[in-house]
Amino acid sequence: MSISQLSITQVRNLSQANLSLSPHINIFFGQNGAGKTSVLEAVHLLGLAKSFKPARTRSMIQWDQTESVVFCKVGEANLPVGISRKKDGKHQVKISGEPATSSAELASLLPVQLINSDAFLLLEGSSKNRRQFLDWGVFHVEHTFFHQWQRLQKSLKSRNILLRSGKISDPLRDTWDREFIEAATEVDNLRQRFLKGFVKEFERVLGLLIDLPGLKLHYTRGWDKTKTVEEVLKHNLQRDLKSGFTNAGPQRADMKLKIHGELASDVLSRGQQKLVVCALKLAQGYYLSKQTGKQSIYLVDDLPSELDSRHIKLMCQLLEEMDAQAFITCIEQQQLATSWQRHQPKMFHVEHGRIVIAPENGVQK
Repeated sequence: MSISQLSITQVRNLSQANLSLSPHINIFFGQNGAGKTSVLEAVHLLGLAKSFKPARTRSMIQWDQTESVVFCKVGEANLPVGISRKKDGKHQVKISGEPATSSAELASLLPVQLINSDAFLLLEGSSKNRRQFLDWGVFHVEHTFFHQWQRLQKSLKSRNILLRSGKISDPLRDTWDREFIEAATEVDNLRQRFLKGFVKEFERVLGLLIDLPGLKLHYTRGWDKTKTVEEVLKHNLQRDLKSGFTNAGPQRADMKLKIHGELASDVLSRGQQKLVVCALKLAQGYYLSKQTGKQSIYLVDDLPSELDSRHIKLMCQLLEEMDAQAFITCIEQQQLATSWQRHQPKMFHVEHGRIVIAPENGVQK
């Protein structure tokens, strides 16, 4: 589903913005610090109830205000969705006027994909970044995943508390071990099933953007592939007791990209890395659409950065082909104005926290 109307109140330097959006391409241009990225941040808040980085969510609120509010209408039915965040950490999410049961309800309604400078962490960051990326896809494609993931987190937390307590009884440990083993096995199975289809889609999209023979995605599940989770837990028990946490399991899974056996982040140029990251993100959208019929919403910050004109046009063509809604920022309007074939983008000029429709699209707001 796409967002038709967007209202932003007191998000960073955006005091008030009411936007009527294109269901396809929306471009926000202006100088650095004008407020372009704040628009993307507001949409990200609607999709995930948090900023790009959780530590920055409170700082989204305008410095002299106590609350930020973002509201939108979604889909053909104009389903109302709103979220407010307060500086005391409290927040409220409503869908059709009713409180949302969890952030997972938001994520399911608005599948947001972010491409910004932090996206490079998929290549050069920790395994946590890659697990989150992988689990985003599994969550949207495999309906049982969220329940199994919750089981895994609860059993892992309980087992680690017992390991640190030093007073762990065999029956109590066995109870949480069984729960952890069942959830871990199912989470890994769902991840691997998702990857079988996703990897093919990623390789297809990557080939459209850049020729990188030898680039492969390598998944490691987080424990010895020749053993069951139960065998690994028994083998690692003394190590786990000594460290106070569970050393092996799907919480240690990773998904690395390598080219001829070397990490892609160590071999590729910055521009090549951006294209690989873009291929990963676009492949998520393509695969989600094929499996579920849902469309992702893309937030692309400073698309022209580190890309030449040819690859900018390729990125734009792929976004159009996917028929996804996109929110894209750039500095100069001309950088992206002529890169589209199927859809005329809606252009917004952002200056000092004020957003107006560019003259080429008609009447200024």
